[in-house]
Amino acid sequence: MGTSRSPEELAKKLGAAGAGLIKNNPDAVAASANAYKNAVLDQARKDSGGDLKLSRWGKNGTKLNAGYELKGGAQASALLRPRPAGPWRVLESGARPHLIVPGLTRRQARALTLFSVLAGQGGSLDGYDVGALAATARGNRNNRGGSGRRKRRPPLNIGGNFRAYAQHPGTKGKGTWSKGLTKGDKAGPLAYRRKQVEGLMKVFGT
Repeated sequence: MGTSRSPEELAKKLGAAGAGLIKNNPDAVAASANAYKNAVLDQARKDSGGDLKLSRWGKNGTKLNAGYELKGGAQASALLRPRPAGPWRVLESGARPHLIVPGLTRRQARALTLFSVLAGQGGSLDGYDVGALAATARGNRNNRGGSGRRKRRPPLNIGGNFRAYAQHPGTKGKGTWSKGLTKGDKAGPLAYRRKQVEGLMKVFGT
């Protein structure tokens, strides 16, 4: 660490240090946010099999990620967000039993699930012509606009057996996001301090 040869030189360095803390704040906040990001992704690797890929989510699977946006200039702040939100929500809180019907939106599938529950069948559509129900729902959606018309989806292939729908039993939440943030509570502040110390060393190291 450099030695100040006079009170004036020390005062100058202290002033530069204060200005440096403000100037370095955005970089320090970004370093902290990145540490939190790494913490939640590390937890997600443990809960998703190691590759952050959820192979059964959607047609081709989906990969978990997280990102943050830095705002505020010298008074910087960053908000970490899960990407995409849906899979993270399921890992965090789980999913209720629900129906999977080809060609329907999630809202329509949830409506069919609710219909089944209200009918006392607990999410099953046994005894109903699911194909007809799905076709009616698709037709109602398509009639609202020609540009949004969708092709008829093929039935589900489950173990070599083709079915008009599948009943998902639901999943139990693992608290992945919350656990990751808890880990970040140690790494995030440490990364912030490290970045600010680097700035101070540039001032007092001369």
